[in-house]
Amino acid sequence: MSRSSTPLLLGAGAVGLIILAAAATSPSARKAAQQTADTAGKAAKKLEEKVEALISDWIPTLLRKTSEHEGNYWSVQANLDGNGVSYGILQWTQKSGSLGRLLREMAAADPVAFGRFFGTSWAKLLDVTGRSSLESIDGAVLWAEPWASRFTAAGRWPTFQQVQARVAAESEYMTGAVQIAKLLGVSTERAMVLLYNRTVQQGPAGALGPAQRLVAWYAEDPQRRPSAVNDVLAQYAWTCAAKFRRTSAPDRRNYNDDGNIWWSPVATEWSELGVGQYAVQRVAVSGVWHAMTGPPSKPWSLYDLIVFRSSNILNDPLLRDAPVDLDVGRAVA
Repeated sequence: MSRSSTPLLLGAGAVGLIILAAAATSPSARKAAQQTADTAGKAAKKLEEKVEALISDWIPTLLRKTSEHEGNYWSVQANLDGNGVSYGILQWTQKSGSLGRLLREMAAADPVAFGRFFGTSWAKLLDVTGRSSLESIDGAVLWAEPWASRFTAAGRWPTFQQVQARVAAESEYMTGAVQIAKLLGVSTERAMVLLYNRTVQQGPAGALGPAQRLVAWYAEDPQRRPSAVNDVLAQYAWTCAAKFRRTSAPDRRNYNDDGNIWWSPVATEWSELGVGQYAVQRVAVSGVWHAMTGPPSKPWSLYDLIVFRSSNILNDPLLRDAPVDLDVGRAVA
């Protein structure tokens, strides 16, 4: 049952009870009951339309679901994977330059508040982050005090929260997610949440590659493409995860040149996402290697991360499976 149909069913049930009760009464009572029923029916219809309007706005849902994994508006991560400070609902990073772009938008939206939160060195902050530099400001790196507290406080300011939501909706991650949706021919609310999750985690280019490989695989034999949209999503998510998993020893330990991702043998992993099989479970494996990242004392598997998050999205009962409007400009207007 869709979420939007629930209010109507509840309203119709209430109306039906009123009419049945009125059938055993006088004509005047029946007329009064009918008027009450009509009023109740109109109220139920308005409630239905209100709920439908809320769930039709898929961009806020997408951002909320993404922030559940990434962070709140005020979340600050300290130099994760050598990226400097990571901040906000998308964890914009210092090293990539995305944090600098966000901070410029925040400063433009409310320059007085920006100076109040970040202090007299606010211009230096914009300069350093605008150059994607990890250098210190006033003797402190941005993921240490007093900067960490300043970022946290600024993230609680409503104007800056609105900026984060707008930048996230208009970002290259959204553009990439829409591009992948059109390439795969999927455009449901659930699909957009999953695709946006992948572009944020793997970057637009990194998330596009698996989609292109999957489309090429379908083209070789059109019968390979499942008829159900969620099965296509499961195959896409599995393709994204597979690049971080191998069944033979790698030639070198490092996954990338930076060395912040490396190969490690694993004894267990989340089971494969397959057609019609979205719930995953922990299974024992041997001779399997995963790409790992994070603190060396407590690393995590990129394969496991993608499979687990994708499984949660595919099984989320609150996400709609009806198509949405991919015109992001109209959606955020």
